[in-house]
Amino acid sequence: MDAIAPPKPKVLFEAEPFIPYMREAEFDPRLKPVVEPYKKRMGFLPNALKLYAYRPEIAETLWKLNSNVMRDPSSTLDQLLKRKLAAVACAINGCAYCTAHSCSMLKKPKELGFEGWGLSENELQDLITGAYAPADEMERACFDYVRSASEDPTAVPDEILARLKQHLTPPQIVELACVVGFWKFYNAVHDSLHIPVESSLLGDTGYVNL
Repeated sequence: MDAIAPPKPKVLFEAEPFIPYMREAEFDPRLKPVVEPYKKRMGFLPNALKLYAYRPEIAETLWKLNSNVMRDPSSTLDQLLKRKLAAVACAINGCAYCTAHSCSMLKKPKELGFEGWGLSENELQDLITGAYAPADEMERACFDYVRSASEDPTAVPDEILARLKQHLTPPQIVELACVVGFWKFYNAVHDSLHIPVESSLLGDTGYVNL
């Protein structure tokens, strides 16, 4: 009997943006100090950056804000914790673009030279669905706050705020709130512009519907 050929992998095609991307060679020179570290960390130039580049004054500020909120040396919250919280916020906000980026980064192996955290598929699904077990009460308060504030920032229960006050310092609480606010802003921009998810990340868009 002839051997049955394995099924061909499904080819996922990246959509076209509704306005053209700016070529990196045409970026304003002032963006280079911010773009180069971004590319090194991600391993590629994200589509969103190729649209933000039309407004270099805004782009420069936003990309620095991204770094200040998520990975600045002055951070009072653990970077991996913030990465996990960002993925949860993006999924709750329904942003396929940012959720795919966040989940891909969390799954990416640590040793590739890019930012990666080596989470397993099961760990990631537990994180997005809410089945993830926080390491301690501090983490639990952070996740509960991010879920509540992302769903409705006007309705965060006093009980959650009380636990934040109990387990986090004032600088940590403000930093946590900025994680929620930053991704709410990014998600709104990326969703409203229908920014296409990069072809290599299309498989990670499903997390937004878990």
